[in-house]
Order: sequence, then C-alpha cells, then structure tokens
Amino acid sequence: MTKAFFERLNAYYLAVGKVLRGEADAASIFPNTTDIGMSRENVYADFLKLHLPASCTVSLGGFLFDREGQESKQLDVLVVDDLAPQFNFLNRDGNGKTFACIDGCIGVASIKSTLDSKELRNALAGFASLPEKQPLAQRQNPMVRIQNYDNWPYKIIYAKSGVSSDTLIDTLTTFYEKQPSVPMNRRPDIIHVGDSLCICKVGPDGATTKAGTQIAGNTFHPINLAGGIDPYALCSVITELQVTAAAARHVITSYKWLVDGASF
Repeated sequence: MTKAFFERLNAYYLAVGKVLRGEADAASIFPNTTDIGMSRENVYADFLKLHLPASCTVSLGGFLFDREGQESKQLDVLVVDDLAPQFNFLNRDGNGKTFACIDGCIGVASIKSTLDSKELRNALAGFASLPEKQPLAQRQNPMVRIQNYDNWPYKIIYAKSGVSSDTLIDTLTTFYEKQPSVPMNRRPDIIHVGDSLCICKVGPDGATTKAGTQIAGNTFHPINLAGGIDPYALCSVITELQVTAAAARHVITSYKWLVDGASF
C-alpha cells in the first residue's frame, strides 16, 4: 500500500508540473480556473494555495518591509503566516499586488518564463533586497526549538524552461563573487526549472547524498534524478514551507510598532 501511494504521489506531481509549464490544462489541477491565459505568477500562486496548510496566506507579489521602514524590491509571490496583518484593500479579488511585513513572511517566489543568466541575476537581486527580520531572541516558545530562523523566508525561483545547470551555477557564483556582502540567508533556497533541473542551497553544516558523497556547506548543489525533477522539487517546496509555517506559530510577534512608525 505504501509503495502504491508514493507512486501515485509521484504521478500527481508530474501532472502538476505539466500544468505549471503550460503543457496541460490548468483546469485539470485548478478546477476554478476560468482564464486560460493566466499569468505564470498566478498559476504558481494557485499551486501554493492548493497545497500549503490553511494557516498560510498566498498572494501575488508586492514588497516586504521591516520595522525600520525598509522595503524590498518587487517580488512575484508572497507566503505569509496567519498571524501577520494583511494589506489587501486594493487586492480584494486576489489578483492585485499587496505588501507584507518580513517578520510574518515564510516564503517568497520569483517566477520566470525562461530562466537565463539575466533573469537569474534579476531574481537574485530581489532576494538580496529582503529587509531584516526581528531577532528571534526571547520571542520563541521556550518549549520549542526554532531551527533555521535566520534563513526565513524560504526563497524559490521557478521557471518553466531555462539554460543549463552549469550555466546557472556559474551565474550564481559570479553574482555572489561580485556581491560578497549578500548573506547566505538572502540567497535562493531552491531553483526549479521545468522538469529539467533543480539546484538547492546547502546549509552551513553541509549535506550527504544518498550515495554517501559529502557536499560542502553554503554551496549550491544540482539535484540529478532520472525519474524527473518536478515531483522532488514541488514536494520539497511544499514540505519546506509547511515546516516553516509550523515553526512560525511558536514565534511571538507583535505589530504594535506599526502605529508608532506610521506618520499619523
């Protein structure tokens, strides 16, 4: 039974991947879709909405701000926890732009049609502009150990097609060699290009492949899977965001400072 389920799950994510690439009817996965010409951002946002826990709010992008009033560049998709204030007065139908506080943001995505070096640099610059969160300090539930907080929000780059893995890694390397001040927690966690490639950021402690190969920490590693990339990449995005959403519920965050910071 277990094997049968995971085979079904693999097939399910293969189907979702085809929809995201525009190779299948969106209505086959997103039954409420009425606009066949939906934007790539909208399709990916719908994918997240239909797979993330109900505690997550997914919206087409905007910008993120911090306690000092610093703002990020425009981002395509925002995923915010259920305790953060929302600013949707001009986004009532869910198809407009919004903004959110970085302290309540658990995920951001940059969506491209074709990911070449120019578009990748654009996405990297967007992530580099993310403002700083409040330090965790004593804001966490003392009964829970919050891991990886400094790396929040989870950062996704998705494109339906793109250049080779080697080219993208070379672009990543060159970009950060020229801008070494960009910290690791403002660099992408996953780069997913269609069903062809996936590049993941390795944490500071490094990692080990199933074959036993050691991977250095704070690097980018291509994932090679003969059975297709989509199931691994899409499932990884959902599970990583779910873990972050669960942890976020144990961080005490107050937004009273919005009153003091605003020019009322």
